Amino acid sequence: MLIFQMAAPRDAFTDSFTSLFPAPGRAGAPLRGPLVLTHSRWDRATGFWHLRAEGASGIGHSGVGRTPVPQSSIRLRTTRTAYRLDDLDHRIVNVDAGWLYRGGWGTRLSPAGAHSDFQHPESSHLLLSLTSHSR
Repeated sequence: MLIFQMAAPRDAFTDSFTSLFPAPGRAGAPLRGPLVLTHSRWDRATGFWHLRAEGASGIGHSGVGRTPVPQSSIRLRTTRTAYRLDDLDHRIVNVDAGWLYRGGWGTRLSPAGAHSDFQHPESSHLLLSLTSHSR
């Protein structure tokens, strides 16, 4: 599963979405593949606005916080740089996209900042790499 700039608290997978990663032998809705989430420090919707409303930045700004399963962190790659299987073969993968996701709709002055600024070839490259590694 790939989620771009998720608007949820950083600890949502420990505090709210606990059924995604149930303990062995317990019922739930387990994810069998990786959960890949992008983030950018330029995402004002999940940075500035979540900070004001909830007292903490969201996943889309700062990446995933506490989780019940191990996680990893990588940078978003250019379309000319391949993702290795071991880059994406984790239960949760934080992808720092701050070098590219900077200011939705062509301007940093957008109230949401980079929240909707994921429509790039590099985003497709990440999605297609996940698809290729799932075979």
